[in-house]
Amino acid sequence: MIRHLVCLALALLVIANASFSQGNRGDMDKLASQLDSVRQVMQTSLYLRPSKDIYISGEDLWFNAFVLNAIDFTLSALDNTLYLQLQKVGADSVLWEEMYPVLNGISYGHVYLPQTLSNGEYLLKGYTAHSYVSGQPYYYAVARIRVFNEPQEIRARKIRQLQNNVTSSEAVQFRVFPEGGHLLAGVPNRIAFKAVNKNGQPAEVKGTLLKGDVPVLNFKTVHAGMGSFLFTPEKGAIYRIRLNYSKDSLYPLPVALEEGLCMRLLKNEGDSLVFKIIAHDMPQKEKFYLRLQIRGAVEAIAAGEVGDSMEVKIPIQNSAPGVGEVTLFDAQQRPMAERLVYLHPDRQFHISFSQVKNEYAPKEQVALKIKTTDDSGMPVPAVFSLCVYDDLFHSAENTGNMLSYYYLSTQIRGKIYNPAYYFDSAHADRKAALDLLLLTQGWRSYTWSKEAMAERKPLPPVLSDTLQAWVTPDRKAGKEKQPVSLMLYNYNKTTSQFAAVDNAGKFYLTPANLAIGPRFFIQYFSEKTYNIHVEDPFEAIRKAITAHPTVYLLPDTFPLAGKPQVDTTYIPYGKTLKEITVTGKSTVYTDKYLGYLDSIAKYEGNTDYVGECGWLNCPDGRTNIKPVEGKTYHVFSSDVTSHRQGVILTRDNHKDVVYHYPKYTEEELLKVTKMAIVKGYYQSREFYEPDYDKESNPGIDTRNTLLWKPVIVTDKNGEATVQFFCSDIARQFMGIAEGVTGEGVLGVGEFKFRIRQ
Repeated sequence: MIRHLVCLALALLVIANASFSQGNRGDMDKLASQLDSVRQVMQTSLYLRPSKDIYISGEDLWFNAFVLNAIDFTLSALDNTLYLQLQKVGADSVLWEEMYPVLNGISYGHVYLPQTLSNGEYLLKGYTAHSYVSGQPYYYAVARIRVFNEPQEIRARKIRQLQNNVTSSEAVQFRVFPEGGHLLAGVPNRIAFKAVNKNGQPAEVKGTLLKGDVPVLNFKTVHAGMGSFLFTPEKGAIYRIRLNYSKDSLYPLPVALEEGLCMRLLKNEGDSLVFKIIAHDMPQKEKFYLRLQIRGAVEAIAAGEVGDSMEVKIPIQNSAPGVGEVTLFDAQQRPMAERLVYLHPDRQFHISFSQVKNEYAPKEQVALKIKTTDDSGMPVPAVFSLCVYDDLFHSAENTGNMLSYYYLSTQIRGKIYNPAYYFDSAHADRKAALDLLLLTQGWRSYTWSKEAMAERKPLPPVLSDTLQAWVTPDRKAGKEKQPVSLMLYNYNKTTSQFAAVDNAGKFYLTPANLAIGPRFFIQYFSEKTYNIHVEDPFEAIRKAITAHPTVYLLPDTFPLAGKPQVDTTYIPYGKTLKEITVTGKSTVYTDKYLGYLDSIAKYEGNTDYVGECGWLNCPDGRTNIKPVEGKTYHVFSSDVTSHRQGVILTRDNHKDVVYHYPKYTEEELLKVTKMAIVKGYYQSREFYEPDYDKESNPGIDTRNTLLWKPVIVTDKNGEATVQFFCSDIARQFMGIAEGVTGEGVLGVGEFKFRIRQ
C-alpha cells in the first residue's frame, strides 16, 4: 500500500526529469520504511464515556466504552476484556475494580457509587490488553467525574465558578513557533504564537514585533490565546516581541538561518495539500523529499529539486481524516522542517434527531427518530451510544467528546483548550483555529512521530484477555500428580464448564470462563488437598504503574471564556436519605456463593444424623435424617454401642445437647469443599426505564438520567428509533450521542428539551 501511495504522489508531482524520479525510488522507499520499523500495528485505543459528568453519592454510574483500532479507528475485536477502576483524585486507594466483557469493540456496564463517597473529583480508568503496555509513558483512557452528596451543592458550585471566572491582567507565558521549526533569512516566514496565564488557561494579548528597538508589525491573538503573523527576517538581525500589557517583557525570536530549506503550507484543500518549498542562498539546486504520514502510516512521499522555490501538491483524497505529520528532508534524508496538518476536518458522520419537541409534560413519552449521514448527507449505518440527563449534571468544563478524543487529544500531547470547538461546524473559524493549534503544539508533541513511536517499542504487555491460574499441592498432599481437569460453574450450576491443567499445574481462564458469572466456583476432584491460585490483573496494573509511573492525559477542565449559563431553576431534588445498617450477632452468609458452600459443608461434609429413635447419632442404626439447627437431642457417650440391649440410662452415659452445625470461615469452607471462588465479569443490573402507558398509579419520578442506551445501531438507511418517558423533574435535559461507522469515521450529536411543571 505504501508503494502505491508513493507512486501516486510521484505521478501527480512535477519533477525535473524522469530519470531523477526513478533513480530516487529506493530513497523514497527507505523513508517510508523508517516508520514501518517502529509502528505498532495491532494497538487499540480505548474511549470511556460515563452517562453524565456529575453524580450524587449513592447513584449508579453507567458507562460505555469503545475499543477502536488505533490506526484506522474501526471497531476492534482484538480485546475481549475491559479492566475498570474508580479512584479519587489525589488518593492511592482504588474504590472499584471490576472486569467487563468487550464484544466487537464495545463494552458497557455500571459502577455503584456508595452513599459514603465523599465530595470530590474521581477518575474512571480503563485498560485492555492491547491499549496498555508496560512502561507506557502516557495513557488517555480516563474519564473525569465529580461526586456531590446533595444535588443543591452542584448549582452552588457552578455559581461560584461563574463568579470566579473573571479576566485578569496577570503575567502570561508567551512562546513563538516558527512554521517548520526554524526561521530562514530573506524569505517570508510564518510565526505562530501562544499565550497562557499561570493556570495554563488561554490569555488574550496584543503585541509588537521589534527589529532591535524599531517596530516592524503589530499582532494579536485570534483564538484561545493563539495567533500568527508573516514576516521576512533579515540576515543577522535580532528580533524581539513586546506585549502591550507589559512594556518591560521582551521575548526573543530565534536567530534566522542564513541558508537552507524551509516549507510553508499554502492550501489545505479537500483533495490535496499545497506546500511551497524554498531553498535560500544555496550554491546549487537542492534535492528534497516531502513525506506525509498519518498515525504511523505513510500516505505519500514527493521528491524533487528546487533552486529558488516551487509548489508541491500532495494528494489526500484517499487519506484518513486526522492529524498528519509533514516532514521535509534534504538529499541526505535529514529532516529540515516539520509541521502538523489536519486532514479532512469536515469528514465525520452526523447524528441528527427529529420529532424532538422543545418542551414535554411530566411523564410524557419522547419518541426520537435518529438519522446518521456522512459528510455529503448520504445515509450511513453506524453504532453509537445515547444518554439523556438533567443539564444540572453536565459540566461545561468537560469540553471533549469522542471526536476530539480520537482525532485530537490522543494524537498530540499537551493541554488543549475546548477541543470540541474544532469539530463544531457552527464555528466558522474552526479550521484556521485548528491549524494554529497544530502549529503551537508542535510536531514534537505528535504521538505518532518516529521518536514517540520508538519510545513505545518494544514494550511488553501488562494484561491479557485470559487469566493465568495454578493448581498447587497442599503440604499434606505429597507428590501426587495435580488434578488433570477442573469444573467451573456458577452458584446454582445453571452454567458449567471444564478446564484442563497441564503438567506444571497451570491452566487459563478464558473470556468464556469469565462470563460464567461475577463470581464462580472452580472445583477439583482428588482425595488430596490442593490450592488454586488465579492471577490478579489489577495487581499487574498496580505493579506496572509503580515500576513506570504513567501520566494520565485526561481532558483539562478549563472555565470557558465568556459567561457560561447557569440554570437557576428551582432544583426539585430532596435531601438524600442515607443508608441504615442493621447489625446482628448471628453469622449469616448473605453472599449467595458462600451460602451455597455453607450448605454443602453442612449437609454433604457432615456425618451427624438422627436415628429412628430420635437420638443424635444413635448407635443402633444410621439414617439419612439430618439434625435441625438449634434443636435439643439426646446423645450417648462413646462407650455405648447399642441401647437396644438393655442399656440403663445414667447421668454418665448420655446427655442432652442443643445442636449447632459447624461454623466455617470462607477459607475453611473452600478447603472443605475443594473449591475456589473466582471473580468473573461484573454483571450490571438493567437500567430502569418506566413505562407509564402501563402503570396505573405511578409515584413521583425524580430520575435525573432518563435514558442510557450503550448500543444503538442504525440500519442501511441510517435510521433508528428510540422511545423513553420523562420524569417529574421540571428542568432542561440534554441528549448526547457518540459513535463510529464501519469505516472508522466518528460522529457526535446533541439535542435539548425542557420538562415543564
